[in-house]
Amino acid sequence: MKPEKPSIIGMSEFEPSARCPRCNLIMYLGNRCPHCDHLLSQPEQKAQKEFWVKTRNKGYIRGFIFFTLAIYVLYLLFST
Repeated sequence: MKPEKPSIIGMSEFEPSARCPRCNLIMYLGNRCPHCDHLLSQPEQKAQKEFWVKTRNKGYIRGFIFFTLAIYVLYLLFST
């Protein structure tokens, strides 16, 4: 069985949830696992959403640091 993949980036209802607690495969689109048909409970849904918000924010922070350092290094290289 092929899991559905998100097609609209940035909308929380289309973002992937984390791993299914029962079969440990990544779930997409909705609260029901396409592999084992497990329906997430309300606390599990909240935990999944918090997990992906933290992961997304960590990526934004790393990207900001990288591009800030890259611009600084380019400035130092080409300023003289």
